[in-house]
Amino acid sequence: MNQVEGLVIREAAGEDFIQIRPLIVKRAEELKLSDGSVSDINKLVRDYCSKPAKFYCLVCELDTKVIGYVIYTYGYCVYVGRSVNMDEIYVISDYREAAQLLLFKRMVKITNNLGYRKLGWLSSKNNLEMHEFWVKHGTTVHSEDQGYLQYRLDKSTIQERHYLVSN
Repeated sequence: MNQVEGLVIREAAGEDFIQIRPLIVKRAEELKLSDGSVSDINKLVRDYCSKPAKFYCLVCELDTKVIGYVIYTYGYCVYVGRSVNMDEIYVISDYREAAQLLLFKRMVKITNNLGYRKLGWLSSKNNLEMHEFWVKHGTTVHSEDQGYLQYRLDKSTIQERHYLVSN
């Protein structure tokens, strides 16, 4: 993995969405979705800053420039208990390998620190780059539905073999 000096992972602030939204649009283009499906900045900020927040967001920045983000929510299942749902992760291609791993490690750490039982997310079956990333870092496909693979880490897997380091 290529190390990049100066990468910082932190909670997003409302003003970060000026930099995050163009990344969301870029991601939508990569997935061949229309950018019309992406919320405008005002809605993103309103939903993020609402009490309670509609979603949570971490950013990865380099020299104060946001180069990636992860959007997540909290969930609950009567069979599993509390969980963290990673809804979207994206890093610009020049920094993807290093920054994506840092964001993922932080999500694992958040899930573990909260004592939640599961970290889960979906990824397009056609996104081989992401599939290889998830498999390389010890995750498994839980199920497949309508062109998407559902990945997840349960609490024991997180505690046994995943990234419980300071990030």
